[in-house]
Amino acid sequence: MLTLLNNQFFKLTASFFLLFSSYVSASQQIWPTFQDPVAQVRSASTAFQSTFNQKDADGLGVFYARTATLKLDQSLPAHYRSNIVEAWRAGFEQGVEHLQLEIIEIKRTGFRKVVEAGNYVLTINTPNGPIEQTGTYTVGWRVHPFGVKPPKIIFDFVNAN
Repeated sequence: MLTLLNNQFFKLTASFFLLFSSYVSASQQIWPTFQDPVAQVRSASTAFQSTFNQKDADGLGVFYARTATLKLDQSLPAHYRSNIVEAWRAGFEQGVEHLQLEIIEIKRTGFRKVVEAGNYVLTINTPNGPIEQTGTYTVGWRVHPFGVKPPKIIFDFVNAN
């Protein structure tokens, strides 16, 4: 009987230590911390502008979700990342030169959604010299609450003045 009690005590003690050691190791793990979605979008928007000004159409594709939509003023919308990359590539080939964004507002609209709105100035090279197009833009971003994944554009609407 004493051997049976010792055996049960040993199992109980071993179980406790296994349970406690897994709790301690889990509590010592580095868990992702919450990152401000507005700050994530502000940073991504700055990186987007920089990539745009390098005329890197493929690099711009990284910012768009696979099923995103780009709607440029007075043109048909481009659906899906691959078509958006081709639209930007065509723009660069036709003389789109430089983009300057002025963020007016970045607002969190849901747990994983942020909307950015602002003004833009786009420099376009033409045979008669460069022209500047001004307008407004609205971009919908999907964000990860812990910043594990970068924000992705789900819609990008551009309206020229």
